[in-house]
Amino acid sequence: MNGLPEYLIQTREFSAGIPSEYLGKKRSDVNLLSINPSSGTYSIGRFSDIAGLLQEGDLLVFNNSRIIRSSLKGFARDHDRPVRVNFGYCEDGTIAEIRDRLHEYHGGDKIMFADGSFVTLEQRYERYGRYWHVSISDTESFKSLMKGSGDFIIYGENSPSYPESVYSSELATVEGSVEYPCALRPFTGDVLGLLGRRGVQLAPLTIHCNLGSLDASEFFHQKSLLPEFYHLPVRTAEMISKARDNGGRIIAVGTGVARALTTVYRNNAFMPGKGFTSIFIDQNTVTGLDGIVTGMHDPTTSHILLLSAFADIALIRSSYEASSDHGFRWHEFGDSCIIFGSRR
Repeated sequence: MNGLPEYLIQTREFSAGIPSEYLGKKRSDVNLLSINPSSGTYSIGRFSDIAGLLQEGDLLVFNNSRIIRSSLKGFARDHDRPVRVNFGYCEDGTIAEIRDRLHEYHGGDKIMFADGSFVTLEQRYERYGRYWHVSISDTESFKSLMKGSGDFIIYGENSPSYPESVYSSELATVEGSVEYPCALRPFTGDVLGLLGRRGVQLAPLTIHCNLGSLDASEFFHQKSLLPEFYHLPVRTAEMISKARDNGGRIIAVGTGVARALTTVYRNNAFMPGKGFTSIFIDQNTVTGLDGIVTGMHDPTTSHILLLSAFADIALIRSSYEASSDHGFRWHEFGDSCIIFGSRR
C-alpha cells in the first residue's frame, strides 16, 4: 500500500449487509451524496431527490446486465476440506477464486462438486495471482449444478444469502454478471416515473461485472482491471449523440457503465460495438461523460480512483468523510452518490 496515501480516504467502515426491503423500506429510501466539482461543494439528501438534480434532456446510460449464480461449495481433494469457489471469466475461458486463506493451492489441484464434476486449477491468472485459470470436467453438468445449487457471490464470513428477487430489476434483462451491478438498485418505479416527467431519458448498454473489486495493493501498479464483456448498441449510441447535440448531459449509472463508455469513446463520440475491456480509469482519464451515479464504495478499491476522473480526490475525500458522519453505508445494498463532472 506504500505510495497510495493520496487516494486513501480515512473514514469509518459502514458496510450495508441488509437490503432496504428487509428493513421495511423501499430501495429508493437510501441516502444520496451529491458532489458538484465546479463549485467544490457537496450535499446530502435522499435518492428519491435525484430527479430534481437532473434536467430535461439529460440522458442516463444504465447497465441492463443481470447477476447469475456463480459460486459453488466444493471439496478440495488434495487438501481434504470443503471450500467455496467463486467463478468469473476472461477473454478465453473461466477463472476462479478459491475462498480459502488457510491453504496454498497449486496447478493440478482439483475441486470436486456434489454431482461428481470437478474443476482443475491450471495456472494462476497472469495479472492477479488470487485467481486461477480452470478447466471444467463436464461443462453441461457444471452448468446444471450451478443453476440448481449455485449461490450468488457474497463476501464476508457471516453475510447472509438472499433470494434472486433481491438482485432483480425491471431494467436488468441480460444475464451475465457474476457480481451484482448494484448502481441501478435504487431506481424504483416511482423514481423512474419522476425522471420521465422531468424529461430525463434512459438508455441501456450491457457490461457484465466480473469478480470482485481489486484492492489498492493489486490494482495500483497494474493500471488494468479484470476483463469485462460490454455491448454498446447502435440505438444507445445514437441516443447519446442526439442528447449531446441538444445540450443534454450524459451520465453513467454505475462504474461499469463509465468504463464501457470510456472504452468506446473516440474522436469525441461513443462508438457502438462489443468486446472486452480492462480499462483502468483515474484522474487523468478522458471519459467524455458529464457525470456518474454510483453506489458508495470501499475507499481502498479501484472505484474511488475511477471517481477521481469526475471530481478532485480531495473533494471526494471530504464528502465521503462527511457522509460517514451522516450514517452512509457502503457496498451493494448501501447508499448512492451522484457526481456532475466536467466533460473533457
